[in-house]
Amino acid sequence: MTIKYWKGLAAVALMAFGMSSAQGASGQDDDWQARRLEGSWMFQVSLQDCNSGTPIGAPFLSLLTFARGGTVTETTSNPAFVPPTVRGPGHGIWKHEEHRAYEATTTAFITVNGVLARTQTITQTIELEGEDSLKTTKASVKFFSPTGSLLMTGCAAATAKRIEF
Repeated sequence: MTIKYWKGLAAVALMAFGMSSAQGASGQDDDWQARRLEGSWMFQVSLQDCNSGTPIGAPFLSLLTFARGGTVTETTSNPAFVPPTVRGPGHGIWKHEEHRAYEATTTAFITVNGVLARTQTITQTIELEGEDSLKTTKASVKFFSPTGSLLMTGCAAATAKRIEF
């Protein structure tokens, strides 16, 4: 084999290595984008008329924590849940969609006098606006009976700030 052959083989190997490094960097960038949502956030939530987007009632606060690996936990101060009705924390999943967009879904138990009365599932599209602020551009809220029948739907929007030291 000639020196020309080995030089050509080395050039191909270097190009392949460079291409795989670039792909790895892109994958790392996607991973970094996804991790930007990780942490705990204080949300200000406004219920809305699903057709007009008009706010319904006063805004309230919710806490959401997005964990590495795609799980989310949330709790709310929504004044609609007054004893003997209790809403437990929501548990769910989140994923990075593209650039600064994410999707999350959580489900919570709602009990009356300690008995499961319904579940609440919230699915939301989230847009990161900076390192420490975001907004929910669209959230659908669905209430289900303990047997899984859809009882009621609603809509919401929110803004949030990252909880930091």
